Amino acid sequence: MESGTVSAKKLITAFGVRPPPYLEGEPDERYYKFLSLAISRELSKRVKLRQHNSVDDAVSLIKRSKNIIVLTGAGISTSLGIPDFRSKNIGLYDQLAHLGLDDPQEVFSIDLFRRDPAIFFSVAKDILPSTERFTPTHAFIHLLQQKGKLLTNYSQNIDNIEAAAGILPEKLIQCHGSFATASCVECGYQVQGDVIFDDIKAGRIPHCNECTSRLQAEKRPRKRKRSKNGQDKKRRRTAGGDSSDDDEIYDIPEAGVMKPDITFFGEALPDKFSDRLTGHDKDIADLVIVIGTSLKVAPVSEIVPYLPAHIPQMYISMQPVSHVNFDIDLLGQCDVVIAELCRRAGWALDHPMVGDNKLVDIQLEDGYTSRHVFISEKVKKEETTE
Repeated sequence: MESGTVSAKKLITAFGVRPPPYLEGEPDERYYKFLSLAISRELSKRVKLRQHNSVDDAVSLIKRSKNIIVLTGAGISTSLGIPDFRSKNIGLYDQLAHLGLDDPQEVFSIDLFRRDPAIFFSVAKDILPSTERFTPTHAFIHLLQQKGKLLTNYSQNIDNIEAAAGILPEKLIQCHGSFATASCVECGYQVQGDVIFDDIKAGRIPHCNECTSRLQAEKRPRKRKRSKNGQDKKRRRTAGGDSSDDDEIYDIPEAGVMKPDITFFGEALPDKFSDRLTGHDKDIADLVIVIGTSLKVAPVSEIVPYLPAHIPQMYISMQPVSHVNFDIDLLGQCDVVIAELCRRAGWALDHPMVGDNKLVDIQLEDGYTSRHVFISEKVKKEETTE
C-alpha cells in the first residue's frame, strides 16, 4: 500500500470484505478500518474442531445440544420463489442493473432513499413478502423451538417469514428489520407493514396518513417559489380561476414517506441485536448452525467469529465460504439438507415440500474430511432429463 501498488479499498476484497457503498469516492484512508478488521479476522480465524466431521456427527450435535444459535440468510427462502441477493444472474442485485447504479446495493442505502425513495419502491415489490407459506428450513427452526433447543434465530431476512412459521418474538432477532412494520421518516408514526403493501405493489410511494391529517388540519397556505426564470411572480388568475402563469411552481406541503422498518446501509442495527448476543447468548450457546447466507455483510457476519471457538459450528448452503472455518459443511439446497438431517435424527418434519426430496445422494468433496454435498434424487432426475 505504501508503494502505491494496491489500495486499501482493493486489498480488503482479498479478505472477502465487500467495500461499503457509502464510501465510494472517499479517500483511501477511509477504508483502513475495514482493512484492519479483515486482517484481524484472518489472524484470529477459528481453528476447526477435528472431532466433528461426518453428517452423522452433525445429527448428533443437533440432538444433544440444548442452546442452539441459528443464523439464517436469504437462501432459506428461495424455494418459495423469493430471490436472494448475490446469486449470479438470478440474485436481486444482478437484476437491478437496469437502475444504472454504481453498486446495486445502493438501492438499500439510506442516503439514496432520503434523496429519492422512488428507486427503492421501484424494486420493493419484488422482495415484498406475499405469502404466509414457509419452507422446510423455517419449519426446522420452529421444530428446534418446540423441542426446547432454539436459543436464538438471528435472521438477516426482511421477509418476516419466520413469524409465519411460528418463531416466537423472544427467540427471533431480525438483524436487518423486516416488512412487518413501517414508519414515517418525518414524524415516526408506525403502522403494520401490510398497510402500505397495496401502494408498494402498485409502484406508488406510500405516504404517512398521520402527517396528511395534521397538514390538512393546519391548512397551510401554499408557499410561493421562484419561477423557472428565477424571478418572483405574483400569481395571475384568469376569469375561470386558473393560473395563467404555467411557469409558476408552488410548494405544497407533503406527508412523510412510510419506510418499511428494514435496516438500510448507513443505519445502525437494532440495540437488541448486540444486547442479545453479548449479554445473553455468548456464554450459554452450545451449537451454531449457519444456513443460507454467505456471511458477507457486517456486523452480522461477525457473530460466528465473536462466539467462543470451542462451540461447534456447522454450515448449510449451496456454496462454501472461505473466510470461516466451520467444523462441518453441508452443501446443497437448504431444504434438502435439513430434511435429511431430520430423517437421520428420527424427527418428523411435517411439511408438504419435504415429500419429493426423501432420497438424497451425499458425496464427500475431494480433499476434505468434513465437506459434504447433498443432491436430491429429484434434482438428479431433472438433470438427467435435461
